Amino acid sequence: MHACRCASSGAIGDLSPGALAFHRDMLLDIPMQTDIIVLTTNRQGIIDCNLLKANAKRIKHDYAVDEQVLKQVSLGLSDKLKPSYTGPYRITTVHTNGTVTIELKPHIYERINIRRIKPYRAPL
Repeated sequence: MHACRCASSGAIGDLSPGALAFHRDMLLDIPMQTDIIVLTTNRQGIIDCNLLKANAKRIKHDYAVDEQVLKQVSLGLSDKLKPSYTGPYRITTVHTNGTVTIELKPHIYERINIRRIKPYRAPL
């Protein structure tokens, strides 16, 4: 009976959801003061810190015309032992909305999102 709405969460400042909703401790008859602005500020700080960590791992790359790229094989169609990328393919057009047009074969083009390609590096 006492376990209902009593689990504390680090995201809300180690307070239980019941304490936030009813402004009282769920086990003891003690009124609680919660400062929503402080909780929101702490949460936003955690979000910003995680965002900085994620962005630090990303590599910025601007694609250019005539650059070669590898195209990712669809996840549902690839097996463990099959290569996960095919190519290299030549970029014919770079669009402003995050897509590029690649030439699969002569006169056969595909417009593809940049999340599904990666730059091709020739073997040494």
